[in-house]
Amino acid sequence: MRAVVAAAVAFLATACSGQPQNATPSPDDPGIGHIHGLGIDPADGTLYIAGHYGLFQVRSTSTATRVADRIQDHMGFTVIGPNTFLASGHPGAHDMAAGGAPHLGLIRTTDAGVTWTTVSESGTADFHALQPAGTVLYAYDSQTSRVRRSTDEGRTWIQGA
Repeated sequence: MRAVVAAAVAFLATACSGQPQNATPSPDDPGIGHIHGLGIDPADGTLYIAGHYGLFQVRSTSTATRVADRIQDHMGFTVIGPNTFLASGHPGAHDMAAGGAPHLGLIRTTDAGVTWTTVSESGTADFHALQPAGTVLYAYDSQTSRVRRSTDEGRTWIQGA
């Protein structure tokens, strides 16, 4: 665990001074952008970065690799179990141009970010913070400026903490 934390600190220090390199850089890839969240997958100890332009795996102090080919803004992000993450935010420009909703609502992956499914609030909620606490999931919805809570893994929501 100490090695993962040390790698994260070194990576973030590098990220502040310049854009980290993707494993397969391309002129069309915007990189990470700014960082909205970090999480460690308990399945294998991999550090994940939820950035303005997608989800990235960090496996060294100098390389962040985009998960899948998806460019979307993960405003809220949390790891809730092995290979299982929750996120929220905005779809990428390509999805928006195709008529997608402006807000992802709550989305979930069970394969470490390769695929995502909508849990709730697609098109309406933009959760900028997600925090599990026991059996309760707390979220801050930037669209309503309210804290919300869920006791069923984000399928339904109640106003307030």
